[in-house]
Amino acid sequence: MVNFKKSTKIILAMVILVILCILPVFSVGQQEKAGEAKEVTLTIFARAYTWNQDAPWEVGKNEIQKRHPDIKFTFNEEGFGWSDLRSKFLTTTAGGNPPDVVQVDIIWLGEYVEGGLLTDVTAKAQGWSEWPDVVANFREATKWKGKIYGTWLNTDVRIMAYNKKLFRNAGLDPNKPPTDWNELAAYAKKISNPPAYYGFGFPAMKQEATSMRLFAFLYSAGGQILTNDLKKAAFNSDAGVKSLQFLVDMVKSGATPKSIVSGNYGDIDNGVFQDKFAMSFMTKTLGLAKKLIKDITPEKFKEQFGVAPIPKAPGGKPATMSGGYLLSVPKGSKNTDLAWELITIAAGAESQFQYTTARGYVPTFSSLARRADDYYKTDPYFNVILSQVPNAHFRPSIPQYTEISAAIQDAVQAAVLGQADAKTALDTAAKKVNQLLAQ
Repeated sequence: MVNFKKSTKIILAMVILVILCILPVFSVGQQEKAGEAKEVTLTIFARAYTWNQDAPWEVGKNEIQKRHPDIKFTFNEEGFGWSDLRSKFLTTTAGGNPPDVVQVDIIWLGEYVEGGLLTDVTAKAQGWSEWPDVVANFREATKWKGKIYGTWLNTDVRIMAYNKKLFRNAGLDPNKPPTDWNELAAYAKKISNPPAYYGFGFPAMKQEATSMRLFAFLYSAGGQILTNDLKKAAFNSDAGVKSLQFLVDMVKSGATPKSIVSGNYGDIDNGVFQDKFAMSFMTKTLGLAKKLIKDITPEKFKEQFGVAPIPKAPGGKPATMSGGYLLSVPKGSKNTDLAWELITIAAGAESQFQYTTARGYVPTFSSLARRADDYYKTDPYFNVILSQVPNAHFRPSIPQYTEISAAIQDAVQAAVLGQADAKTALDTAAKKVNQLLAQ
């Protein structure tokens, strides 16, 4: 019995000794593990052009890394064109591998939320210190059925950019741009010298820009896209037919080339700053010119190019279209909190100031609207941009909008190509739209 007790004591002593020996090693390993930086990968899906300046993304990435020195961030950055952004997001999300941050065209909001693709960030947004600074109607526009699904990266309004050199060549006063459709048609025809350059460019390819340009004419002529209850097409009204016929007549007169049915709308916008088109409607002017013309300054820009409101329908009202993008957190993100934090930096007021001044976009923060003088320093025509905000109209943010727009794009292209008259083309599109809305 005594021997058994002695053996037991010896065994216990040996066990304790072993534990004491390995404990320091275990502790060191744990300390080393605790000292290691946590690794986090944030995947961002955005329009390709948003990567061209430090703001929003470099600003956001640098700041979030400073805030979290204990985290080693890797940023998977993917840039897309408009349609590719949507298709890639839908594809990867369906495959169970969504990004952490996605740029969302405001027209996609209803579709994405109804499809269960975006995270409700209502509580996060309301707890964000800068949220009250977002202009009230823009705060409302981030909502779907009362819940918030992101914050604005930027908004925009369409204005007319024009080439003063081509105006002068035609004997036109470069400081007196057209103010209505009649003047626009007359100026464009007088300026045109095909195939070297044309008086007016507008997109008629199958891209969203095609619908947007038509809508500016539509609203100016007193029309609208859908009925007030959003249940039927309204764009095939007399106002819609007059609008599309005006564009068709521009092609027939030789003031616009038929090649607008193909390519990319950006080629038309670029053409104003490359002496290929005298006039076009666009969202960005100086920012685009800087990409195309070496060493251009705001002063030189004002000498060479002009910016004016979109000419209105005879007897109609001034009208423009507004759009813009939200930054949202997709459902299925493994880093929801960090993704939202990155968004609040990248789309915060200071970052938005840098981004909007660089590209000529419209800010969505009240505090930035009060910094008009700062915008004038970088864009001499910013007053024109701001003046069009009260004339802005928005596309319906409903799940069916993308298909509605596609039908309208088909109508514009068919009319420009002479495959159908303006009335028939729009009626055909309206029939498709009404079927969509009835489902």
